[in-house]
Amino acid sequence: MGHRQGGACPPPQSPRQTPEAAASSLVRRALGLCRTLRGWPGEVLDRLSGIAWVGRYERHEQIMADDPQRRDVLVVASGCVAVDHVDAAGQRFLLSMYGPGDITSLIRLLTDAPFRFGFHAREPSTVVHIPCDAMTAVLDAHPILWKDLCLLMLARTHQSILLQQQRSSGQVTQMVADSVVQLARARGQDGAALAGGGVQVSQTELAAMLSVSRQTINKVLQGLQRAGLLTVRYGRLEGVDLPRLSRLAQGHGDGP
Repeated sequence: MGHRQGGACPPPQSPRQTPEAAASSLVRRALGLCRTLRGWPGEVLDRLSGIAWVGRYERHEQIMADDPQRRDVLVVASGCVAVDHVDAAGQRFLLSMYGPGDITSLIRLLTDAPFRFGFHAREPSTVVHIPCDAMTAVLDAHPILWKDLCLLMLARTHQSILLQQQRSSGQVTQMVADSVVQLARARGQDGAALAGGGVQVSQTELAAMLSVSRQTINKVLQGLQRAGLLTVRYGRLEGVDLPRLSRLAQGHGDGP
């Protein structure tokens, strides 16, 4: 079960608990490194640090498992957090992934929306939880900061619309290339080649994300491999050439 540390409410005692001062420092550092929040005034980040708390999660552990409807904004401090959906048959679908410096669960700032998706750790992860009501109060005191969140959500909406356009026009290769790039960046990778263990995603998960068959995903990935853009391994993609894949995702690349 995830360990909760720091924040406005006293965390439960645990022999593995980080001292409160260290947890507070971790929260402040994570907020300062978040791409969306790092340009905010220091006093605002300090206020958010005072209301936030730290959760530590093992691989595959569900986040907010005790209350799936809890309204927390999540900032990934380390590791990788996946957004998922479980259908009526109990099958889990991967929707997106976020890595260090990313913020997610912003939709939970809404007070009257049902939440039909959840979050789990793809690997051991440290996540900063910001309670939504308290965060809203901070934002309302600095209304210009809502603009940053609105622009982020507009960018993500544009990405979803682009994916739908690619799907409707049969541009599956571009869809796959774009998804791999986004998943790679969720691991904090923006360089020429993806280092470490590559992108940990199965062909079945990619197929579910893009609403296409596993056979289609396999065909596209094999083509990308022949073109030297990546290497397909069991449950992951290695040797990802991000610049070339990015160009291909935008319709300008030299793909298969």
